[in-house]
Amino acid sequence: MAATRFLDEDGRAEKVGLNSADGAELRLGFQRFLTRAAADDDLRPWQFWRTVAVRPLLVGRRLVARDIDDPGRAGLLLVGYRALRGISPFLPLWVGALAAAPVAAWAAWELWRAGRPVAGLVFGGLLACSPYTVESLSLPYSAVGFYVIGVVGIVPLAAHACLARVRLAGLALRALAAGVVFALCVLCRSGSAFLLPGYVLALLVGAARLEPGTPPTRRATAKPLAAILLLALFLIPYVLARQPRHHEVWLGVWEGLGDFDRTRGHAWDDDAAREVLRAASVAPPERYPVWEDAPGNEALFRRLVLSDVRAAPGWYAGILARRLWATVAQRKLAPWALRDGSSIEPRRAPNEGAIDTYYAMATPVDWLGFGPWRLELPLVLFWGPTALLVLLFLAGRRAPPLRASASRLGPGLLVLLCLGAGGLGLPVLFTTAGGLETEAFAVVYFLGFALLVDEVVRCFSTRAAGLPAG
Repeated sequence: MAATRFLDEDGRAEKVGLNSADGAELRLGFQRFLTRAAADDDLRPWQFWRTVAVRPLLVGRRLVARDIDDPGRAGLLLVGYRALRGISPFLPLWVGALAAAPVAAWAAWELWRAGRPVAGLVFGGLLACSPYTVESLSLPYSAVGFYVIGVVGIVPLAAHACLARVRLAGLALRALAAGVVFALCVLCRSGSAFLLPGYVLALLVGAARLEPGTPPTRRATAKPLAAILLLALFLIPYVLARQPRHHEVWLGVWEGLGDFDRTRGHAWDDDAAREVLRAASVAPPERYPVWEDAPGNEALFRRLVLSDVRAAPGWYAGILARRLWATVAQRKLAPWALRDGSSIEPRRAPNEGAIDTYYAMATPVDWLGFGPWRLELPLVLFWGPTALLVLLFLAGRRAPPLRASASRLGPGLLVLLCLGAGGLGLPVLFTTAGGLETEAFAVVYFLGFALLVDEVVRCFSTRAAGLPAG
């Protein structure tokens, strides 16, 4: 879509639907051309800046997105093609990484600036050495990498709000920058909207920690007004960039209940949704996936979901509880390849449909890599450091000699709370069956490990210098 829009300089090209017969022919022909052109010009996969000449036969038709397509990634590619003054075959695989790099660097810098330099370095290193992160950012199938970017984007805002000295001007600037990240991620992957609670919590904590500076007569209202101002600044980029198109919702909610429903017929499977449409005397599309006419079917699936929830609130509450546990514990990744021969637990019921396929789209998040080397961590070692951090904080609250350490650990745990509040939204309220978004919660464990290493290094450094541990 970005390429044909770039080639349509005068706006006169024939508009072709993405999934129409002509659109499929154009899309597949264009992909074959780019593959051959990259081979003929000896382009390497890391040369995202190199462009190829486009044959005149491919000019004159413009692919038009579906109503449910998130427009952000095509928009970013269009900006990239215009900056390069040509079409790059490999830029689509790099656009996520190029967007993620400054966000990850910002997170590391904010941690460093807030007095956690080791945490900043370790957290950035874990993101770079995570095959899951790198592969999600380059995944051609969907723009799920921008959801991961949105999760990471909570870290710099929360690090400043919870760990550093907070002044209104500095926090306002960061609120606006975080708003840009959030808006971009929602435009590219609408599920990123579920991350909003994490950003809002960070802003509220920052507003509560603002250093005194208002006149005494206004001090009681200064922080609430500051919180309102910060939230407004954060939302401005999204309001300005908001597009009328967005991904379907209720079809996904209906199918997504299949992750733990075993009694009401929900399944993470388009074929199950087709049967629902047939039962409702709605003719489902046979040539394309069921979500091809998703906007027209939203009312039906919304009614079905709400009817089930009203009829059995306990059933729905149980699903939410199991989703919460599955996300926090990363239960699907419990197998360890060295011991079990597999890294992903196979689906337990037909309702889970294609859940295994979604988990297999990228290397599981409990793997680390560097170049050709890969290592899978047992799950207890993956989330264990974060659990240890919580235990040390609780122990420090009860043991007077450790209270100084607990006072330092507390703000770090508050950063993790903001990150967790954002990361839990989509897998708990929508579904865990998407796999990749559920695994993105593990960014909490990356940061927890980084904060633990920072605390250990600080303790050894202070003891070596002969200073009190506090």
